[in-house]
Amino acid sequence: MRSAVQRLFWGGLAGKLLGLVREVLLAAAYGTGAPAAAARVAQTATLVPVDLFTADALSAGFLPVHAELRRRDPARAAALFHGLRALLLAVALVVTVALLLLAGTVVDLLAPGLDGATAGTAATFLRVMALGVPSYLQFALLSCLEASHGSFRLSSARATVQNAGMVAGLAVAWWLSAPVALAWGFPAAYVALHVWAHRSLRRLGLLPPARRDRRDARAALAQLWRRVRPLLLLPVVLQASVVAERVVASLLGDGVVAAVDYARFIATTGVSLLAVPLGLAGLAVLPGLSATATRERLERLVPAVLVVVVPLSAVLAVDAGGVVHVLYGRGAFDASAVATSAQVLTGFAVGFWAQAVSYVLVKALNARDRNRAAVTALVAGLAVTLAVDLTLPAVLGPVALGLAVSAGAVVTTLLAARALGVGAVLVRCAALCAPGALLAGLAAALVGAAVPGTWAGLVLGSAAALVVWGLHVVCVPALRRALAQVLRRPRP
Repeated sequence: MRSAVQRLFWGGLAGKLLGLVREVLLAAAYGTGAPAAAARVAQTATLVPVDLFTADALSAGFLPVHAELRRRDPARAAALFHGLRALLLAVALVVTVALLLLAGTVVDLLAPGLDGATAGTAATFLRVMALGVPSYLQFALLSCLEASHGSFRLSSARATVQNAGMVAGLAVAWWLSAPVALAWGFPAAYVALHVWAHRSLRRLGLLPPARRDRRDARAALAQLWRRVRPLLLLPVVLQASVVAERVVASLLGDGVVAAVDYARFIATTGVSLLAVPLGLAGLAVLPGLSATATRERLERLVPAVLVVVVPLSAVLAVDAGGVVHVLYGRGAFDASAVATSAQVLTGFAVGFWAQAVSYVLVKALNARDRNRAAVTALVAGLAVTLAVDLTLPAVLGPVALGLAVSAGAVVTTLLAARALGVGAVLVRCAALCAPGALLAGLAAALVGAAVPGTWAGLVLGSAAALVVWGLHVVCVPALRRALAQVLRRPRP
């Protein structure tokens, strides 16, 4: 498991670094203006219908089912792959045609607050991005196929190649003064990923030969259906939450639409670099462990994750403005864009720690085939997110969009931890972390205030927070043991 986590970590790190380049360049070129807002809306409109039908069917359904069948019935595993591949192709074609024909209507429903010019740009972007849907789904299936064999090369490369395509599209858009080139980066990246994944798996012998036994295919798909059926409510609530956020952001102003994603990129970096590798690798490893062994592993893992992400959460919460200014504050990204993005980031940061922990715990439930418990935790959290999105922005403004995600993540974390039998460990460790987080955040605020809005202020404030947090961890035995778990060298 450790080698898989390391591969996904380094792949995620490369993707995040390139993603940072993309976000900084996009901010400098377009700020929170019409092209940036249109690109965000178009990408959401492209992915919502796709993820509505397929996200959990692949990661929480196909991956564990195929891994199990591959060990005891390879023929049925091959039938499952080819049956699902044909089904995903049909879904992709339907979604693509629908988006091409109804782009304007979809944009109006998703972002009713956009002005006419921005909405028209978003519809044009959507028609371009829709062309990448078939390759997006096929690559997702091929990466899960590779993961079921214990390899995560495709999964670790996805973010890097996608961001490379977006950066290339941004460069062309800036060079030719043609913003629509932004949208072409998405389909170009996934066509390249699809071709590479197919050739790579075929060369390695991991791509199963086509079989014509329809009974095997139907039986395998029926097994997959039984696995994912408890998850059906989840994508509906998830995508409803995504749509609600876009609708509310557009009603708050065109600039808020882009500001939310600038802030989300910063807030989710820790989740992508730490929690996602642990969660995906767990899907392939935890099914082989007993319930007791799983609980024991999570009792060590949860405190270790908290020790890493809690201080990051504190620093982001108290110095969101400094972080946004340092990363994005140049070119077209003016003071108003900095202020709006910082408000959203502050809301995200409050529950940053919960977003990381909840991802690991939910994937652990998926791996243990406890999908009903996973759905209960996620749906409850998403319901809270949706409720906050629909009620508080009118009172609190953009910060409420970040607080909504944080509140939902806390609820999901608590319910998932309880289902896995580690709720007491989570609450106890979070309580031990709280005083140190407050002191670390205070130190970051005081030291960073000496030179606000600069790299020096951010570095000095973060260093002060790290020192205070380190002293707190050293003084608390349970946290000291958790830190030792993080720093422990892998056994040869």
